[in-house]
Amino acid sequence: MPLRVNVELKDGSVCLMAKKSLNLFLSLGSVAKFKRTDGWVVVGRDQLRDLEKNNDYLFHAERRGASKN
Repeated sequence: MPLRVNVELKDGSVCLMAKKSLNLFLSLGSVAKFKRTDGWVVVGRDQLRDLEKNNDYLFHAERRGASKN
């Protein structure tokens, strides 16, 4: 079973998320805080790891308009 992290979203809901989901929600700016083994991390106050170095999924989809020839 993959590691699950307690997460509180900005809308107040609390849930368990897989690490990949937490990274995605952090990238979207939806996370208020999440729990590490040493306590709660408050986003915007506590130091976070660099998401660009720590992600293992393709988050930034390339979006280009169709060229009109």
